[in-house]
Amino acid sequence: MSAVDLGMPQPAQAAASRAAGMRPVLRLKVWLCDLTYTQQVVSAETMPQAVAGLATYAATVMEFAHDPRIFKFPEDLAAALEAEGVPDVIGFSHYIWNAHLSAAFARLIKRRYPRTVVVMGGPHYPLQRADQVPFWYQRLAGATDFYVDGEGEAAFADLLLHLDGKPPEKVRDTIPGVHSMSSDRREVFTPKPRKRISDLHDVPSPYCAGLLDEFFERGGVPTVTTTRGCPFSCTFCTESQQYFSRVAKRPGEEVAAELHYIGAKMQPLVSAGLARNELLITDSNFGMFPEDKHTCQILAECQQLYGWPRVVNVTTGKNQRERVLEAVAQVPGTISLSGSVQSLDATVLEAVARRNISSDKMMEIALKSAEAGAQSYSEVILALPDDSKDKHFESLRGLMNARFDRINMFQLTLLPSSEMYAQAYRERWGLETQWRVMPRCFGRYTVLGEEVRAAELDEVCVSLPNLSYEDYRECRIVDLFVASLYNGGVFGTIVAMLRAHGVSPMTWVKRCLRLEHGENLARVLAGFLEDTDSQLFDVREELMSYATANVDRYISGELGNNLLYTYRMRMISEALDDLADLAVRAALHVLSMVGVGTGANSLAARVVREGAAYHRLKLSEVFRPDPPETLTQLAAFDIERLLHDDRAGLNVADVRSYRLDEPVERYFVLTDRQRMTLSTYVAQMGDTAAGLGWLLTKVRLADIVREVRTPAGSGVGPEPSRSEAVTP
Repeated sequence: MSAVDLGMPQPAQAAASRAAGMRPVLRLKVWLCDLTYTQQVVSAETMPQAVAGLATYAATVMEFAHDPRIFKFPEDLAAALEAEGVPDVIGFSHYIWNAHLSAAFARLIKRRYPRTVVVMGGPHYPLQRADQVPFWYQRLAGATDFYVDGEGEAAFADLLLHLDGKPPEKVRDTIPGVHSMSSDRREVFTPKPRKRISDLHDVPSPYCAGLLDEFFERGGVPTVTTTRGCPFSCTFCTESQQYFSRVAKRPGEEVAAELHYIGAKMQPLVSAGLARNELLITDSNFGMFPEDKHTCQILAECQQLYGWPRVVNVTTGKNQRERVLEAVAQVPGTISLSGSVQSLDATVLEAVARRNISSDKMMEIALKSAEAGAQSYSEVILALPDDSKDKHFESLRGLMNARFDRINMFQLTLLPSSEMYAQAYRERWGLETQWRVMPRCFGRYTVLGEEVRAAELDEVCVSLPNLSYEDYRECRIVDLFVASLYNGGVFGTIVAMLRAHGVSPMTWVKRCLRLEHGENLARVLAGFLEDTDSQLFDVREELMSYATANVDRYISGELGNNLLYTYRMRMISEALDDLADLAVRAALHVLSMVGVGTGANSLAARVVREGAAYHRLKLSEVFRPDPPETLTQLAAFDIERLLHDDRAGLNVADVRSYRLDEPVERYFVLTDRQRMTLSTYVAQMGDTAAGLGWLLTKVRLADIVREVRTPAGSGVGPEPSRSEAVTP
């Protein structure tokens, strides 16, 4: 039996061992699974880079007699089990978005083929033994033999070598970082994690090894890691523990080789509209390290050579801002700068062990990102310890005042591997939680002649000592208004006018909440609140039973949608006229309160109305990939220049300077590139309310909303580029 050489570079020690004939040959057949739900849409569209890295690392310390196989889609795994039988060892990733799916497959395999060794690993696992033991009894017993706690590569490789010649009973409680339960289920073994890998060179690229080639053709979004670890200690995060505080890095030449390999694969797929023009970098604080500038320079090379990536999704670091700005400036418009705060309240931040940058620094992020041709965003988590309705609103106000382009609003989810998950922590801060089904994470599959049904649940905090459930509901409605009125410059002209006169956009948003709503808008808001209440369950087991019994209703989109995403889409598509009318009425009201004239002859009021119509026309029929007719508007003001000046931080209060000598006609058109972008995303995410809502979180509005064209020489401009074809 010949050994399989995956063709990967070997660390010096492993290479020397191999040359000396000391490198062991693994005779076991190994499959590695990073499963995702697929029946509504592909839920986790990223490539299975992490589990493939287990194979590339293992190949540096052993020879494989059988090629390790990588699975992403449950249908593929089910077909392989039917056609080929089971492997000797099967590993499953265990994340919040696939934990029950992995366990359902594993439990069936373990029941039918008890000699197959099942291994799980990932961040969906408690930190403390007091929580780990019941976790085994409630979720893992009967499904898995071993759970790798912490980093997986070295521990999994060591486990494979031990299993190649020993039964599982002889391996339990012998390997650092590998947890297990005794055969009689009377004892749970939880040895301490293995020491982390100090140099990511030890984990060769699974892309360059060819292990992920098949996933390009299937529309996967490439995922890479250039650093691993986080120096911060936020109690809600899975990397808050001391174990992850040191940051390990990959050599620059390996990052470059991997990105060029991916770019060459993506080029024809993106050109044909078969893949999204994206890259995900999983680093926790990208840009904070000197090497990140080099990574961005490589990304710029890839853009020139392959036309990829158009968008890089990554969390940029909150410290070393100059270094971060210098890095992202290498790829203008590709990376959004993050200034995530989670809350701006000092007592909330103290409760979660987080320190934020100053308000001046936050404003600098937003302004510098505009200069660099990038967008900026921040994040807020509702219902953190010691939170309240007023504190949540003030956090939103502060971020809007700091001029972030987008605010991502989340509810607090208690992750098993976070400090907050512990019972003592919950009791200390009075966290009251309920359960909900995670969007897109549900399905049913036929495996070995049996039906497997699964759904993923997350536990969210819905009330605190100073945040009642009614307050929580009101915060959720305000979050929806922020997403629909503010994010992405949806009504950017109104926001510019408010800022110019010293009015916070948050004051405007709150006024929108209180004013009378049009019929279509009122219907959408009522549906949002009704679904907010109905999706929450008090008892996890009851929701799991309900979700699996009604899985077809979830798959159809009747149940289980991300409400903020879905209802933002509905606000724009079903109630756009009402939304624009409300935006104008609320803006004129709050401007009048600070002494701005808003009568019939007021130039400020005319700019507000023309600007609202301008944005409404850009958004009109935004989800139609077929080209609707060109729309027109009679322009009295240079809205494009006003928006440009506001983005540059200039005061635009004197609207006389934006008034045109003569009215001109604006044209709102959809380019062929925009049509292709929208078609590509819709093909992957679907045209349901849930799919289109999800689409809005992945694509930049500028890439799908109508472009504005004005006649040359009209004094309105600068005129947008005409390099893109427009279908009449």
